[in-house]
Amino acid sequence: MLDKAIREYGKPSAILTDHGSQFYSNYGDVKSPGITLFQEYLSKHKIRHILGRIQHPQTNGKVERFFGSMQLKLHMFGSIGEYIEWYNAKRPHMSLDWSRLETPEHAFYRKWDKRRKLISKPSYLGGD
Repeated sequence: MLDKAIREYGKPSAILTDHGSQFYSNYGDVKSPGITLFQEYLSKHKIRHILGRIQHPQTNGKVERFFGSMQLKLHMFGSIGEYIEWYNAKRPHMSLDWSRLETPEHAFYRKWDKRRKLISKPSYLGGD
């Protein structure tokens, strides 16, 4: 699945996971340290593995919130792609600039513009 995502969207510089055994070789008194197939894959492809803090569910909170919202609203859309476009580009987000009905996509480009001028914005955001 990760190969397909990389082909379609490009290789990420890093991936955040929890300490699940599919991602991270947990060890203790009974199990010796090792490396998972997932970790081998990331190393081979030069992708940094970021581990969330143990007993800290807020680390993955945004992702969990996204999937919770998706389960509630997906029936209103023709595809996951349509839902993602609505979630990022059309739906104002309460924690952003509510007075301007700012969407996550608007916030991304606003913050990105402050760091770099190398990205082209979609036309509906005032880009080329």
